[in-house]
Amino acid sequence: MLGYNIVQLLFAQTAGTQRVYPRQYLSAALETIVLTIFVTFAFTWIVWAPDQIWDHPAFITLGAFNFCFGWDFTGGNYIGLFMNSFIVYFLWRYTILVNMRIKVQQNPNWIDRFAVRWNNVHAMSGSVFLLIFLVGPVSKYDSPTPLPHGMEKLPSWFWHTVCFFFFVIASWVSFVATYFESKLGSIRTVKWYHTYYVIALSIANLFMMAVYIIQYFMFDSKAHPFVNGFPNTENCPPLHSVLFAATEHCSYLSGQWVIVANWVWLITFSAAPYFTPREPPLTESYQIGEVEDDEEPLTGIQMQ
Repeated sequence: MLGYNIVQLLFAQTAGTQRVYPRQYLSAALETIVLTIFVTFAFTWIVWAPDQIWDHPAFITLGAFNFCFGWDFTGGNYIGLFMNSFIVYFLWRYTILVNMRIKVQQNPNWIDRFAVRWNNVHAMSGSVFLLIFLVGPVSKYDSPTPLPHGMEKLPSWFWHTVCFFFFVIASWVSFVATYFESKLGSIRTVKWYHTYYVIALSIANLFMMAVYIIQYFMFDSKAHPFVNGFPNTENCPPLHSVLFAATEHCSYLSGQWVIVANWVWLITFSAAPYFTPREPPLTESYQIGEVEDDEEPLTGIQMQ
């Protein structure tokens, strides 16, 4: 069930000694972004302001909607920032635990070490990911002072997209690294269905990135100039649908390519927690000690 790992890690912890599965934190991070996409898109479309989705500045470039349109503007972005902030905790906690595991693991190989090091990049991407709520998708904002250092405009849609795809790519590589750690590393718990899933996840990510890169770089901005930061959609009005694109489009490819890429990625990404290879647990123990004035504080997590 979507959100199971989130609830268990946040509210079902027990005192004393317990078994900890680091990859449960990875699954919780993946569940968080999927759940946030569903909540913010539904909120913006049904409750807040559906025009924020269908009149989004990037709609004309892509030729169709994007799930992130639900959290790009006021209303949905408040919910999106709050919910996605949990990703930072889950990913850094996951990184700390796997770093601890490799320190006590016997004879880790280079695959184990690469997977652990990449987890640091993945955790960093979760922190960078939150910048999408500050950067773009439009470059004009009210400000009491002129832009500093000779800047003509604020970072906008391009850097907004870079922050998002940094997280998407890091998540994909992290999951693939976890797969190889379980197949060729020291854990060896991969089943046949894990292999097929990693292939499907890789195809979904590469397909989505290829479609978005084509739509962005091949878009003819001179033929379809923006007015006050927003596109003129008179010749290609958006179709208000999450399944079908308009027959007339100003984007390079039909928006139907984008819609297919969106759904394939989301469905595949949503399944990640159910296809995470098993791992041996860590034993974690917490105790309250005596307060001593001259005692040096311990650094890190004390684990058994």
